[in-house]
Order: sequence, then structure tokens, then C-alpha cells
Amino acid sequence: MRELLKLFSDTESRDELGIGQVRDAFSDLLFPGTSVLQARARYLLIVPWCYQEAQRRGLHGDRLTAQVDRTERKVIAALLRGDDTEGVIGRRAGVGVQTLPSSIYAAALLEYGIRTGDDEGASNRRLAGLADADELTERASGIWHPTLPARPTKFPDEVEGGLRLTPDEGRWLRERILTAAPGTLLAYLLEPEHRPGWDSDAPWEEPAVLAAPDPISSLVRDAALFSLAIRGAALLYNLLVAERYEETGLTEREAPVARYRDKLSGWNQRVSEEQGLKGWDRSGMWDRLIERNPRIATNAAARRFIDRWLDAVTSGTASDAATDQSLRNLVAERERAVKKGQSRLINDKLLRTWSGASGSRPLVYRWPQVRRILVDIHEGCAADLSEAANARA
Repeated sequence: MRELLKLFSDTESRDELGIGQVRDAFSDLLFPGTSVLQARARYLLIVPWCYQEAQRRGLHGDRLTAQVDRTERKVIAALLRGDDTEGVIGRRAGVGVQTLPSSIYAAALLEYGIRTGDDEGASNRRLAGLADADELTERASGIWHPTLPARPTKFPDEVEGGLRLTPDEGRWLRERILTAAPGTLLAYLLEPEHRPGWDSDAPWEEPAVLAAPDPISSLVRDAALFSLAIRGAALLYNLLVAERYEETGLTEREAPVARYRDKLSGWNQRVSEEQGLKGWDRSGMWDRLIERNPRIATNAAARRFIDRWLDAVTSGTASDAATDQSLRNLVAERERAVKKGQSRLINDKLLRTWSGASGSRPLVYRWPQVRRILVDIHEGCAADLSEAANARA
């Protein structure tokens, strides 16, 4: 539960203005198969190994599911006994964690072709007429890619290397993602010469990303401009909440109105310096987003709100957002339409629980999680070279 609460308290993940479909479509286009709950790359192998361990026993159906659950919790315990627990799912909650790696990484395993067959339950239903249990187990085991690296010998009681990839595992994962997601920023950043660093807050801050070819570069440009532009709406929303917070006499948050007026002023300065916003043609952006998620096309209210706000930003009229009544009304009406009775602009009980920052950080499209996974794979692939250099020394 604490893992889920962390997600909901993240100031980027909160979607107060109903733009989540667009944010997620950008994220999926840039980094397919990823999510904000993913932690480390080796889980893309650990989850299949947990299933294989259960399938090795000839289990299927509900018994297989129960055994996978137990195996995953054994893995958590083993990882927590290691020296490096960074990114271990369940690091705070321990083996009782509710959301297990098999749930968090399910979409990625399918996206990258690591899981190649149907779910176990569907396989069992189709094979229910088979009398030979060995044949059933063999068919069920075929849901994983045939070249999946072998699990460590003492798995799951011990996980040799923890969450660090071996060279063979790193190269295998790189090849799977390059094959499954060609032409994406994710694949581009997996090339040896494009390894990201540790100090970038957004993908467009990476030198390698700035040199990416089209269509990657144009997608990144649209994502960066959208992040910058829509943040003004989030800051204005928080200003509206801050004003109401102070008007009702609440004092737990210190001077929130002044703070958000300063933030909006800084945002205005950044917008005025961004030349890319002038003449920004958004038609191609919308085409790509709708192709990724056709439901965006049917969400007329969200599209209308976003376009009206982006029009204000690109025309320069959003420079006075803090005092422009039409923009204040635009944001307030959108939040009330999205949140209804849960709107902090009308619900005093929820207003008192305001953390002081709700959806106010720039959109970075899962970059912290993606960067960690990319670095894991690069470090795994480079381990051979490091070992060879140490041996020569």
C-alpha cells in the first residue's frame, strides 16, 4: 500500500486537470513498455524466472499463480538481504508488499516480446482436454522467449548479483528492446554511444537526445514544449488553490500564494525565452498521440482545454495568467469538471489536506525510472569490458 501511496503522492503523477491520456501517450511513444512503478531492469528477467520456477514443478492454473506469488516474495527477501537494495520492490513494505513485480512489469514483458504467449489461464483452458500433464507444462513454458537467459543456480532463495545485470543478460535485454521498439527514444538511448548520465532531470537535457534523428527529435521537441506549456496551467491551478487556502484561514502551508505567484513569474520568463513555442505546429503532435491512444480523439473536453491553454501560451496571452480572469476561469472550470465533488476549489475538507503542491512539477514522461533501467542495461553490457580492464591492471 505504501508503494501505491508513493505513486499517488508524486507531484508529476497527479492529474488534477485531466491531461493524463496525453501525458501517458507521450510516455508510451518515447518509452514503450515503461511505467512510473518500474524500478530496475533485471526484473524483466526475474519475473519470467519466477514463472519458470513454478512451471518446473508442473503446476498450472491457480496453483501456478499461488506458487509464483510465493516465489516472488522469496526473491524480495533474498534481494533485501543483499548489499544494494536500491530499486528493490518492497524495500519498505518487505515481503508483504501488495503490488508484486509480475504486475508492475506485465506490460513491458509483452511489449518487448519477452513473454510471447497468452496468459497461463488462457493456455490452461485451451489445453484442458490434454491428459498428459508433461505436455501441458511444456506448452505453458513456451510463453517465454526461447533464448531467455538462465536463472541463477540458487534462485529464488538467492539472487546472485542482486539487481545488477550480467553481461549476457544486459546484451540480451538490449537486443530484445531494440528489436521490439525500433525507432523509439528508448531504443536510441540503448545504443552504446548514447548512454544517458545521472544528472539530467528530463530526457531533452541529455546531449545524445539533442542529436537524435527524426522522427525521434520532433517527438522529443513536441514533448518538451508540451511539458513547458502545460506546466503553467498546473501552476495556475495551484495558485487558485493557494488563494482559497489563505482565504479560509488555513496556515499550515507558509505563504502559498506568494510562492505560486513567484513560480508563475519564473515560468513566464522561461516561456518567453523558448523560441520553439513561436509558430509551434501541433497538428503532427496530435496525430501521433491519437495514433498511440485513439481515445484521445473522443475526449473532446480534454482536447478543447489543452488547445485553449496552448493557444494562450503560444500567443503570449498567458504571460498574465495569474491575473487573467479568462485563464483563471478556464483552469478552475476544468479542474471542477475533472474532480467534481473532489475539487479543492469547492471542497473544504480536501482543501485542508492540500500538500502545497499538486501536479505542479514539469512532465518528464517517466524519465527517472527509464534512466535507471537504461543505465542498468548499459552497465550490464559494459561489465565485460570493466572486468577485462581490471584483469589487465
